[in-house]
Amino acid sequence: MKGLAKHWFTAALVLLVIAVALAIWRPWPSGGKLEMLGEAPDFSLESAVGRRVSLSDSAGKVRIVYFFFSHCPDICIPTTAMLSKLQEELKARGLFGDKAVIHSISFDPERDTVERLEQFARGYQADFSGWHFLRGDDEASVTELARQYGISVINLQNGNFMHQNYFVLIDGNGQKRKYYDANDMETVVSGALVKEMADDIERLAKEM
Repeated sequence: MKGLAKHWFTAALVLLVIAVALAIWRPWPSGGKLEMLGEAPDFSLESAVGRRVSLSDSAGKVRIVYFFFSHCPDICIPTTAMLSKLQEELKARGLFGDKAVIHSISFDPERDTVERLEQFARGYQADFSGWHFLRGDDEASVTELARQYGISVINLQNGNFMHQNYFVLIDGNGQKRKYYDANDMETVVSGALVKEMADDIERLAKEM
């Protein structure tokens, strides 16, 4: 029993260390500046309406990329609700669809089937003309894609994932320009983050 208790204590400690590391690790700058942070990797993923969508399909438009999974028990839910508010703000500014699009990419394709993603997306009034819910062919490839975008994802092997909860801003030329921290619930709930993102998107859209 002592050996088993020690094993679980060690496992819990390792997970705690990983959680802290994910919370504070930022391999890229954040803040007000829209710096050039490198080229965003292209992808070809299956959408909630059953067609292939790539980043290059929306060349010339400003993109927001978010990695999530629909069975998330906590942070993904309010974060996706915030993206729904961003969708409406972009529509109000005449940017949605024509000048800006949102990509929500699941790293849990086994459970996030096309049917599941469509149901999940409609729960947030997603307009598929400019908000794409996407899935990869397998978990490993999407996890690697997330890593290339600077987002860490760890499968906890219990139906849950540990992941960094950030949005990535991509300009019309395919350059990563900014990361937004969606973990601060105060800015999410207040709408401050939605305004910041919409302002940045509008600024980049005017540069094209």
